[in-house]
Amino acid sequence: MTADITPQIQQQLNLSALLLKKGHNNANLNSWSGFDSEDQMQIKQAKRLLKLHGIASGLHLRNSLQRYQSGQMVSNTFTKLATELRMDTSTTFDGKYNALENPKLKHKYKMVWTYRFSLKDQQFIGYELAYYIYLMRLATVVGYINTDELILRMEDANDTIKKTFSSWGEFHRNVCLGDEFVLGATEQDNSKFPGTKTLWEHYQRLNVQHANWFKTWN
Repeated sequence: MTADITPQIQQQLNLSALLLKKGHNNANLNSWSGFDSEDQMQIKQAKRLLKLHGIASGLHLRNSLQRYQSGQMVSNTFTKLATELRMDTSTTFDGKYNALENPKLKHKYKMVWTYRFSLKDQQFIGYELAYYIYLMRLATVVGYINTDELILRMEDANDTIKKTFSSWGEFHRNVCLGDEFVLGATEQDNSKFPGTKTLWEHYQRLNVQHANWFKTWN
């Protein structure tokens, strides 16, 4: 029997709401997964999203969860480059930046340069743990994880998130920046609100549609 979604559990599920809406715009955020487990098309969509992340079994899932939780997916890469760039002056950084030819890599260098001090402690913990919960929610649709384990893992992730960030706004900003670090330039476009393409735009929508969810941080 599936456990009830208490207000505390809902708040923990909400830590992945932004990524879930990006992956499945019609997601029911008040449910365990956001998907209708009796709709074959939605089950196929959940499987497709999992396969995009190399997940086709419970073992694949737990390997991915370990990498997201330990910082191997994003934070370690950011930290390594940020540590290097903190030794640079503006002149030496410009030399490195101008020598790069790949646009995505140039954006990554510019982004790390901008946040090399301000994200020294937070890194992209918010983004990685939001993804951690998001992948588990997808995995409940296909039976790779049950809700009992999901609850235990969410509680653990929630403790880390609440110790690292002081508000929903700070947390969601980290999620958006992490997404931008991974995918490349997806900066907020204020000229077309509400948009549909970037995580920044999904963030705007989320705060309009579910404003009451993102006020209390405890």
